[in-house]
Amino acid sequence: MTRLQPHKWKIHSLFEDLIGRSSSGRGLRAEAPPAVVRLIETPGRLPETPIEQRLAAALRDTGAVAFTSLVKTVAADLYAEELRKGAGALDIGLYGDRLFNQDVLRELKTGDGILWEIERDPAIA
Repeated sequence: MTRLQPHKWKIHSLFEDLIGRSSSGRGLRAEAPPAVVRLIETPGRLPETPIEQRLAAALRDTGAVAFTSLVKTVAADLYAEELRKGAGALDIGLYGDRLFNQDVLRELKTGDGILWEIERDPAIA
């Protein structure tokens, strides 16, 4: 059994990376700054990816929103959509909506200054 212990740690670590959890147990890593996201009135381009389209739609509906709330909301929407498509038969239920956190974070950072602005929240800073 002792030979398997190092492998268990690697698998556990990989699992944490996949679901976007750090060893401290937080859902979103430190990559999610205390910030507010606002849609740019005249963006440099239209949203191209499905995640960008969902982010832009959420920002149109709500206006300025907290960065972390936006990530969680869009990740939950993507997760629900995948379940409706039949992904429930796969193991994504183990990960939950956190499975999409990193994708949403990446798209938010990519579109910053082009489709929306990520501004540090003055109340928190």
